[in-house]
Amino acid sequence: MMLQGTVRPAICLFIVLTILACISTYYRMNISTKVIQFQCPVCPSVKAENATCVHTVKTVEVPKRCPGVPWFAQGKVWHYPPRFPLCTMDTCFNYSRCDNMSEPLVYTYDLPSPPLRYFSRINESKYWTDDPEKACLFFVFLDTQSQKPVRPYELPYWNGGLNHVLITFADEWADKNPPGDTIGNASIMGSIVYQTTSRPDFDISLPLQGKMHIPELQSVHPLQRKYFATFRGTRYLGENRGGVFRSWDSFREMHNGEDVVVATSCRQVTNDGLRKARPELGVNCDEDGEVHAKYNFRDLMNTTFGLAPAGRAPTSFRLIEVMSAGAIPVLINDNFVKPFDTLIRWHECLMIFPTSQMRRVIPALRAIRVEDLVKRQENCLRIYNEFLKDDDTLLETSMRALKERFMGVFPNFAQL
Repeated sequence: MMLQGTVRPAICLFIVLTILACISTYYRMNISTKVIQFQCPVCPSVKAENATCVHTVKTVEVPKRCPGVPWFAQGKVWHYPPRFPLCTMDTCFNYSRCDNMSEPLVYTYDLPSPPLRYFSRINESKYWTDDPEKACLFFVFLDTQSQKPVRPYELPYWNGGLNHVLITFADEWADKNPPGDTIGNASIMGSIVYQTTSRPDFDISLPLQGKMHIPELQSVHPLQRKYFATFRGTRYLGENRGGVFRSWDSFREMHNGEDVVVATSCRQVTNDGLRKARPELGVNCDEDGEVHAKYNFRDLMNTTFGLAPAGRAPTSFRLIEVMSAGAIPVLINDNFVKPFDTLIRWHECLMIFPTSQMRRVIPALRAIRVEDLVKRQENCLRIYNEFLKDDDTLLETSMRALKERFMGVFPNFAQL
């Protein structure tokens, strides 16, 4: 009896200490602020009325980190895209729908948006069918102006997303698109395809088609151009927005006013609001605006290298605009899948720098050999004319990229 009386309190004490140790570990791991209530353990020898106690514990307030974000991605918004279901062509595609076709037939939905940008005339192409029963692929265009949430799983032929392609040109996935865990077996074609989440040979990165084409400069030799490197465009303000590196000193200081021109303007709707609320964010905006006003965009395209820094998204209209003028594009971005990367040998044309290495851009470009400059310009012009030169070409390239995913399963699709 004496032994039993000794063991029970010991067991009870062990349970209490174990639970307290677990709770202490939990609070060290969970860094968000919470108020937790828990029940004390009840030992058989303790009367019920004395068995319950409440402890209130508050942790130190520390911003909660996203799970799995490595140290080098902290503060870079393009390293925080949504998570998509793990899909490959062998697990998330119904090949039987494409049997006996000479081209992959596409059915396009009019909701949530009709075909847009360089897909707007797909219904006039050899790829289009108005019969969903005959379709190999189903295109869903997500960039709607409607306030209603996009729910592709409500589409009449959704079938879990099999053979569906979600097409978007939004700046960020969260802007207009459905939660990543709702897209089922659908693949993505978009201008916001990230290295950290894209599914190789399943998702396809699209370019923005360019607002201006300047083919009259294509014949100018790369060393006979007016400028060495140029950029003219919007500067983005803020602390945690895409494109804010355009306000960094390392970007602005590339400008020497002679053969290198970096001309930016803060005049933009979102920027205007930020400057009113937080004037300190607009430092150097007036000075930059004066530089911006001195230069003409078309004139600046008479350059050896055209800088194409990421905007509100990792991609930029500048890529195709620069190539249209026969200049060599210089991408400055992070975590970006280059457009049509399975079709285009981009390493033979463009240069690319992460935003953390902008101080290396101009010295690195000046170190390139003349023969390499000439070869890169030739390659860029070939790529532009074959893949990117106008809307019809971009549509055809998009379909080529989709056909390339089949990797020869359908012999009739093998002609790229």
